[in-house]
Formats: sequence, structure tokens, C-alpha cells
Amino acid sequence: MRSITVWYLAMAVLHALAATQHVRAQPAPLEGGQSVLPPNALRSTAVYGLERTNAQAETVPVNHRAFRNALRVTIRKRSEESNATQLTIDTIAPVEKGDVLLASLYLRGRSLDGKSPARITLLFERNRDPWTKSVMQDLYAPKDPDAWRRVWVPFTAVETYRPGEAMVSLRFAFDPQIVEVGPLAVWNYGKGRTMEELRAFCARQDPLGMARVTVQTTRTRQTLEGFGGNFCQPRYGATEPMDAVGEYNLKHLQVVCARIGLPLEKWAPAPGVYRDEGPAHAAFLQMRLMKQRGLPLIVSVWEGPQWMLGGQPEQMGRTLPAQKYADCIEAIAQFLVTARDRYNASADYFSFNEPDYGVNFEFTPEQMVAFIRQAGARFAQLGLKTRFLTADTATGGNCVEYARVLLQAADIQAYLGPIAFHCWDALAVPEAAYEEIGKLGKRYNRAIWCTEAGHDAQLWQAPDPWGSWDNALRTATAYAKTLQHSRATLMLYWTYQDNYPLVSRSGQPYPVHHVIRQMEEALPAGAQVVEASCDNGNLRILAAKHPKSRRIAVLLVNPMGPGEVQITGLPANAPVSVRVSDAERQRRALPGRKTDARGQLTVTLPARSVVTAIVGANTGT
Repeated sequence: MRSITVWYLAMAVLHALAATQHVRAQPAPLEGGQSVLPPNALRSTAVYGLERTNAQAETVPVNHRAFRNALRVTIRKRSEESNATQLTIDTIAPVEKGDVLLASLYLRGRSLDGKSPARITLLFERNRDPWTKSVMQDLYAPKDPDAWRRVWVPFTAVETYRPGEAMVSLRFAFDPQIVEVGPLAVWNYGKGRTMEELRAFCARQDPLGMARVTVQTTRTRQTLEGFGGNFCQPRYGATEPMDAVGEYNLKHLQVVCARIGLPLEKWAPAPGVYRDEGPAHAAFLQMRLMKQRGLPLIVSVWEGPQWMLGGQPEQMGRTLPAQKYADCIEAIAQFLVTARDRYNASADYFSFNEPDYGVNFEFTPEQMVAFIRQAGARFAQLGLKTRFLTADTATGGNCVEYARVLLQAADIQAYLGPIAFHCWDALAVPEAAYEEIGKLGKRYNRAIWCTEAGHDAQLWQAPDPWGSWDNALRTATAYAKTLQHSRATLMLYWTYQDNYPLVSRSGQPYPVHHVIRQMEEALPAGAQVVEASCDNGNLRILAAKHPKSRRIAVLLVNPMGPGEVQITGLPANAPVSVRVSDAERQRRALPGRKTDARGQLTVTLPARSVVTAIVGANTGT
């Protein structure tokens, strides 16, 4: 076996070396860019992991005006890990935190069954632990398997890298496919260009073109419970239940569920000591406020007192000793009892935040089963009807393996609620990983909840990102992908207070606030997600019908340049309300439209836009 592996690797090196030997360093497309990769970047290192996907790497001749050969990678076996087969290229130039960079490559290919375009993932990341990523983006080949697409990816460095400390990675291990890659380059513009300049340039270079969407209204998936948010400022030490951002969102958004942070370290400063004061009191007041609004409540724990959890405050990855389970359970139980009896605010669900990742309690799935077994019995003794969220993992990619262990433990099923996860990885993981979440929910008849909805858990490190259009566009992309593939019924944005805010402290809504409202209008509680497909993998779509109003809504998220989409499968001659959001303006209504006699509708999509089309009776919003 070892000799075969060595042979594969040797062949991969030879193919990669030959793949672009004719290519020289490419000039920057905009003035001021400096290359951070070696000349002939694709031949700088080998494709590795070929044996893991029964893959082959080879040089093929191509007829393109810019290059004559390309690297072809054939994946014959699907992998659960997209990096099972990948190519990595170390940088040769320094990159400073906050530098603006632009990646470019040529791409074409198709799945082995010929049904869909090829797909890869491009990353710029540290080349050793902790593998910090500045960008991680899926790239799709054109619909025509013979056509080339030049892909442009702008991004900002999230940390400083010396030469050789960062790398560009191309991941190939998705479904069986043939991928061809032409010249690859990454240019660093430092602080001399803005991200908006690069994004505008990329949109001009890479239009969406014509896309076709097919809606199948008779094939229903999940029924939406709606959108809600996290209200967690007391978890960070706030002594008031609501800030101006939270009040604005409660007034202007259709909040259907709230997740509250339990400041356990403040509530239980010593064994058996419980203090209804400061942040703990603010959390109780939040719970009462939400219950007065008739909202379901999730209570989650991040930090624990040092006497219980040990370590340093806010230290991640700490494990609760088994001998402390009873003390921890009692502290949580007494908080829930106090909320119920003193504030008339019973919690419907409880979780430890991201126990797989340890923020800040880390539990293996088996440890979580043991904890829930003991806690569920104690909750029942106290008359608490609070159930545990199943998993509440840091990412969707981690959810299935973690949740499955809990769902297989027969004696704790009565204590478990919906399967829960956070979609911080939505823009990076394969769609298949999120599809597995939906399959798990269907198998165990559990609802799927995304209890922290967002697109980048490190976004707070970027300079003032909240008011950018890119934040709004990526948020919409994460919502669409999560709802479409995981079958989530509930999305809770992180957060509806002044943490990843939707609104400025002065009450000025950011573009992301308008996009959330636009999606709420199209996808209200009670709407049923229906099957929908698109022939262009770059366009994110979601379709839903509302049984009562008989409306059909289609959400279209376009991360590329301008294009058009033809939607089929809609009611014939039906009125249509269209709203468009882009960098210039959000939620603008277009003149009234109608579907044609065949139930078709053509919609123009501006560059980097979020568009909703609501078809049928009472389309006004």
C-alpha cells in the first residue's frame, strides 16, 4: 500500500510541475498589486491525498488564449472532508493584518455523471496550527463543461504572515468530478485599495449571466417557525436587560424566539450561593420581557465560575469534572426555578454553548449524555419542563456526529429538544454536510434549529464591518444555504443586541438589518420550504409557499456580477412583488409584475444583490 501511495504522490508532483510550466508571473489586474505566490504557482507543490478519493492529477493541453495547459484533477470517490485531496502553495511575500488581497484562477469541469458543474474551495490560511483563515470560498465552474470561467476572490488578511507562513489551498474532494484549473495568482494591495474597490472590480469581471430556477411547489420540505435572535449582553456583563440595539430590533423585526445567556459565574459565585443581582438579574428581566411577548425561550451557558469549572475566566475548552456535575446542575436548576417562580418566565430549552468546541464548557458527546441523564432527572423533580437542545454545536459540520450520540441514548430522549447548531461555517462546508443534518432530523423526528446564525465568527476582528454591504450579502447567503440544505425551521441571528449588531447605537439600521427584514417578509412563520433547483451553483436560492395566503416566495442571493434568472413552476398569470437590495439601496420595490401564461418569471439581478419575488394573492409587503 505504501509503494502505491508513494507512486501516486510522485506522479502528482510530476503532473503539477508540468501543469503550468509555460506560465510566467501574472501582472496585477489593478495597479498596485504585488504577487505573494511564486511564479508558475500551480507547479510549486503537489496535489496530495489522491489515494483518499481514488483521484488522479495530470497535465492536459487546452485551447485558451491565455494559457496552453491546465492541471486536471479527477475525483472518483466522495469524501466527507473536502481537504482529503487538495493542493497547497506557500506564500513567498509578507502579508500584514488588514491588507487587501485578490486571488484569481481559471476553472472548468463537471461532475462525473455530467449533471452539475465542478466545484472547488479556495482558501488563504496559516499553514500550521491554528490554521487561521482569511478566506474560504466555494467556486463553481460554468454550466458549459467546455467553457472556462476566470474566478476572482477578494479578501482581507485577518492576521500578519511572514513569507512562508501562509498558503493558498485548493480543495477538490467533493462529489466525483473532473476539475481543470488554469493559472492561479494572488496579489496583495496592502492598504492602497479598499475591499469595495476590489469587489466592484470582481463583479464587473465575473457576471452571473442567465440562470434558470425550477420551483416544485408540490414537493415540500420543512415548515418555517421564523426568525429570531440572541439576546446575550448580560452574558458579557451587562446589568441592564436591553440596550438600544435590542429595543430597536424588538420593535422592527418579527422576533419569534429568543436565546438568553445565563451568566452562571455571576449567579453562582460559590457552591450553593445564588445571587439575583447584576448580570444575572438582567438575564431574568430579559426572560420576563420575552415571555411577556409570548416568545419561546432558550437559556444557554457560556462561562462558569472558577470554583466549578477551573482555569481562567473566559478560557476556552475547559472540561467540567464529573464530580462537579451535581453542583453545576443544581446551579442551573435553581436559576430556572427562580425564573419560573419569581419572574413568570419558564425556559423552554437549555444548552451549553458550543460544547464540542468548548466555549467555554467542553463536553464530549458521551459526557453530555451523562450530564443530561443526571440533569433531566433533577429538572423533573423540580417540576421544570425545560428540555436540552440536542448538540448546539459551534458549526453545522460538527453537528451530526455530536448529535447522533445523544439521539442514540434511549434513556435521555424525553429530555431532548430540537437538534441545534451554529452556521458559522455555512459559507465554507460542502452542502452535503448540511444535508446530513436534515437527514438526521428526519430520521429521529426532530426539528432543526440554527441557534446562532451568521457567516463569520471572527468578523468582530475586522475594522468596522457591521455597516458594510458585504456583511449583509454574506448573511443572506448563510441563511439561504442553511435553510435550503439543513432543513432548519428556526434561524436565530447573532445577536439582536449590540454584538454583531444589525443597527448602530444611534438607531441607524445597517444594510444587514434591511436584508433580515426582506427575508422575514418573504419567509414568514408557517411558510413551507419547497424543492427548488438552479443550473448555476453560484446563485443561492430558496423557495417557499404559505398555505394560508397561497403566496409563493423565491429568495435569490447573487454574490457575482449582474445577471438574469428565469423562474419556472410558478402559478400562471399571477401578480408578483419584487424587492431588491444591493450596495446602493436596500428593500426597494420594483414596479408590479405578473408571471406569464406558463407560470414563468424573469427577474434581473443586480451585481452582488439579494432579491425576493413574492408571487400570488396579497403580495404586498
